[in-house]
Amino acid sequence: MASVPVPVPVPGLGAAQDSAAAAPSGSAEVLAAERVLLSLRHERRELLLGVREARTLAGLAAEWLRRGVSPGDLRAALTRGLPKDGVRSALGFLAHRLVEKLPAPPAEQPEPVPPSPPPSPLALIACAGPGEEHMFRPNVPWATTCGPCHREEQRAYWEDMRARTEAAPEPLPWRERFAAEGAEVGTGPDVGG
Repeated sequence: MASVPVPVPVPGLGAAQDSAAAAPSGSAEVLAAERVLLSLRHERRELLLGVREARTLAGLAAEWLRRGVSPGDLRAALTRGLPKDGVRSALGFLAHRLVEKLPAPPAEQPEPVPPSPPPSPLALIACAGPGEEHMFRPNVPWATTCGPCHREEQRAYWEDMRARTEAAPEPLPWRERFAAEGAEVGTGPDVGG
């Protein structure tokens, strides 16, 4: 029959260790935090913790995970910026760092505001197009003709533009235009020879 070791009090932690100890020892965050603490030895040999020491600090590390820190970020926060002289006590150093660098709790999410209802469709209006009077619902407030009448107006407009373009005289080549303008002025150069 295996017994679960009782966390050893770390001097100087006081209330921080008490709040971490209140967390259930079998929760997913505590187990993940314990794994992170035990894996620190692979990154920095001086951060070697025994199982009992890791379980002692697991509640503090689990609080980091509850506040939205990923296990990788927790590992990085604990292993970066170690003292140049080395770490004398991995347990004391990590306990201090877990308490002092604890991130702020995540901001409470406000209640989601229900989306506003879609805008009501525009009222029916009389079409200003040709033909028999009829009603339509415009898709934009400035529309005055229904879709078929608008397409017919556009077709007629572009047909008229094409007829005007085809009826226009062919423009003169540039030499003839130049000679004609010179003749109007009376001092144009003799282009023909």
